[in-house]
Amino acid sequence: MQDLAGDARRRAAQGLDRSDRAARGLSPWARRVAWSAAEAMLCDEDERGELVPPRPEVCERAVVWLDLSLGEGSAETRRGFTLLAVCLELLPLFVIGAFGRMSRLPLGRRLAYLEALESSRVGLLSVLLLAFKVPLCIPAFEEGAELAMTGLDRESTAARRRLPALSPVKERDGGAA
Repeated sequence: MQDLAGDARRRAAQGLDRSDRAARGLSPWARRVAWSAAEAMLCDEDERGELVPPRPEVCERAVVWLDLSLGEGSAETRRGFTLLAVCLELLPLFVIGAFGRMSRLPLGRRLAYLEALESSRVGLLSVLLLAFKVPLCIPAFEEGAELAMTGLDRESTAARRRLPALSPVKERDGGAA
């Protein structure tokens, strides 16, 4: 018993606490649902008009951020988000008439499903999409080429801004500039 108390004191002195560990908030199944949603939300069209999925690291960055954010939340938040993932996964049958789970649909059908959710007259369906869209898209556009597409001139949102050097003001005929 004495050793356990000593270990706890040593860990506390070193700063190793339960909150220092990266907690996961999504089950592997819910990660697949979030990955499928992120892939459909972030896909693009090529010159021929065909859908091109985003780079895997973009989807991974978005899903990891969501996973870690939920891991820091309460158990009720994690359970609530799991329920939202179940709804997102199973509703294609009722929204677009597609027999199958959202994560197993081809990219084009997934995109059509998410667009149908977004434009639905039932407000709760639009909110279901937003529950995934906001936390997945924010980290997806915070680094790399995706950040450059937004018009920001830095490599990440945490990078310091480099301002152009100002030219010195020339004095005119003895007057102040």
